[in-house]
Amino acid sequence: GPFCEKPGDPCESQPCLNEGLCQYNQSGYLCACPSGFLGHNCEIDINECSSRPCQNGGTCIDLPNQNYNCRCMPGFTGKNCEEVIDYCRLLSINCLNEGLCLNIIGGFTCLCPRDFTGEFCEVQIDNCGSNSCENGGTCIGYEGHFKCSCPVGFEGERCELDIDACLFNNISCAPGALCFYDEENQQSHCVCVLGWTGKTCLENINECEVNQCQHGATCEDGINKYSCNCVPGYEGPFCEVEINECSSSPCKNGATCTDLSGHFSCHCTAGFKGETCSVRMNECLDRPCWNGGTCEEDISGFKCNCPFGFSGQYCETEMNECDSAPCLNGAVCQNDVNSYDCFCPEGFEGLNCEINFDECTYGFCKSNSTCLDLVADYSCVCPPGFTDKNCSTDIDECSFKPCKNGGHCHDLIGEYYCSC
Repeated sequence: GPFCEKPGDPCESQPCLNEGLCQYNQSGYLCACPSGFLGHNCEIDINECSSRPCQNGGTCIDLPNQNYNCRCMPGFTGKNCEEVIDYCRLLSINCLNEGLCLNIIGGFTCLCPRDFTGEFCEVQIDNCGSNSCENGGTCIGYEGHFKCSCPVGFEGERCELDIDACLFNNISCAPGALCFYDEENQQSHCVCVLGWTGKTCLENINECEVNQCQHGATCEDGINKYSCNCVPGYEGPFCEVEINECSSSPCKNGATCTDLSGHFSCHCTAGFKGETCSVRMNECLDRPCWNGGTCEEDISGFKCNCPFGFSGQYCETEMNECDSAPCLNGAVCQNDVNSYDCFCPEGFEGLNCEINFDECTYGFCKSNSTCLDLVADYSCVCPPGFTDKNCSTDIDECSFKPCKNGGHCHDLIGEYYCSC
């Protein structure tokens, strides 16, 4: 918005694939996936063949959008190859001479009455000369009649009855399984219900061998199904959804929550502690202030009121009063606790050596001379007749012998006279 007043919509970029429905939540967005897809963005196409839906030896072919196709073995049909094809009805088989049509795997057979044979019971037989024994039976001729010695799986006067061949092979299929006899190979076998395998269908298929459990989940096998036991922090049928532990706002008192795998971590604001930052800390109990500072609790935790001469969060820094260069006129500064000393050069005094000392106060200048104060010194302006630094020496004007012709010189202050 023009004033940034509207929250951003993470669903605006349409992150959910395969017609998944995007739903906004506090942690961002959540994709409600259609059947046949999973994953954070519905990007994973579920393999519908992993549950082995095709029965009776059918081959499963995975298709998009939660679809699959079963390629059935001969003699079976249906979406999962669960139905035995009724060839007698499908092909409208008409067994002649009161013959009875029976379905077998991959086809049909006509159960013919006595004295008839052929695919549709169309051939009338007469003793062994007419090949009256069916299904590979051996004919034994007698006077006026015959007897058929039938192979395994058949019985009846002409071996016309397809009996339970499983009994002859000592095969006992598990409850719910079907037993079939393969005429071509002359073998019987069990057709198992979903979830079972083995010669007699007593072995539970381990569906966990091919599973879609994610993020370290443990697969638990069932009958024709499996379930995923998720590790902490994940949920969903395949443990594909990561749980945001911060969504319930567990961190208190303004703390920042960080989502982790199976748990969360709170970064507490100052003055609080504990797993959810719910415990207020009295940080002054640990006496954190140094050098005589006093501790005072505040909204950020605590603060130290430092004595003069110290600073810092814990009053740990001793202040150097010489840093401000308080000593003047070339004086040397020496730091002390909450104070300093200035060592003044000659001619200066005062706390900061700011005063130029007046040496004229000592009265060094004599003979009514004028004293001029200098830096660490003085100068005397002598009246006529006096000299040296302090004007204490009377100048002897007669030393130049000003008097001529034997005159006697008399020295005076600043002058002389001659006695001729």
